[in-house]
Amino acid sequence: MKSAFRAVVLGLALAALPSCASVPLFSTPFDNPIAAARTLDQRAYAALDTYAVLLEEATKVVADPNVPITAKRALGQAERAATPAMQVVESALAAYLGARTDFEVASSQSPSTLQRATDALNVAVQRLNQAVAAASPAIAQLQALVRSAH
Repeated sequence: MKSAFRAVVLGLALAALPSCASVPLFSTPFDNPIAAARTLDQRAYAALDTYAVLLEEATKVVADPNVPITAKRALGQAERAATPAMQVVESALAAYLGARTDFEVASSQSPSTLQRATDALNVAVQRLNQAVAAASPAIAQLQALVRSAH
């Protein structure tokens, strides 16, 4: 009897989920995943993931014969601007993750080792912040073009 009751409750809960998801209280207030990110590495991952999704959508737009050639060319130019910026984000993220790992390891080392790791982490944080900030306009441009082409 208990398992039948649990099954009914679970079924009702699952049936209610789609309607709950459409309630604005449960949706994120951010359309921009980079702005929604709370930590530096989250911002970098959000930028990289957003770029990947936009590339996929841009590929679909370019393959659509109904899209004007001017829109396709604009997407190509936006991609050529965004790709190098995202490569810098990717490199800066790798350096940041390495510096963060080194810092965690150095926290149990000598003060001089810890200071060097702290300095390296600070530089990596600064470079990753700059890379994400520099890439954001290129991502926004690509996103605007993809949206307008649909």
